[in-house]
Amino acid sequence: MGSNEIRKARTEEIGEIMELIARCVQVMQAGGSDQWDDSYPNREIITQDIEHGTLYAYIDNGAVAGILVLDEHQNELYQSIKWSQKQGKALIMHRLAVHPEAQGKGIARKLIAYAEQYAREAGYSSIRLDTYTKNTPALALYPGLGYERRGEIFFPGRTASFPVFEKVLDSVEE
Repeated sequence: MGSNEIRKARTEEIGEIMELIARCVQVMQAGGSDQWDDSYPNREIITQDIEHGTLYAYIDNGAVAGILVLDEHQNELYQSIKWSQKQGKALIMHRLAVHPEAQGKGIARKLIAYAEQYAREAGYSSIRLDTYTKNTPALALYPGLGYERRGEIFFPGRTASFPVFEKVLDSVEE
């Protein structure tokens, strides 16, 4: 087995994943973003993600270096968005995070590429996600990977909006 892989996260990795999230929260808050905090994403949410088989981990030399959740759960606020792809089903990306010590290695891009491949193979017609207005790296990353900004939503209790993005996938048959 190689030194890097993307696979479903395991229950025994919850402590390591929570440490990764805690480090990301520190960096976000130091950079002026209140996107994540002590209450979100919390251990209960991450445990459910693992139990549902929707949390994927990027393993770098035996350690969890990044995470991504892939499921079909769209926040009800997504109903207000004018999506370009209305046919078929959409895969939703949540909670993309890369350990601060592993950032700059292309791990986020690899996780997104994995999500796109997974979505194509599973017959999804598009991928949707939201990020935070104050998350400058994500706002630069997604358009560069072909994601189109489709609007924005406002979560209660947050100081800024959440831009939403969509990428329409080529069908596997083509």
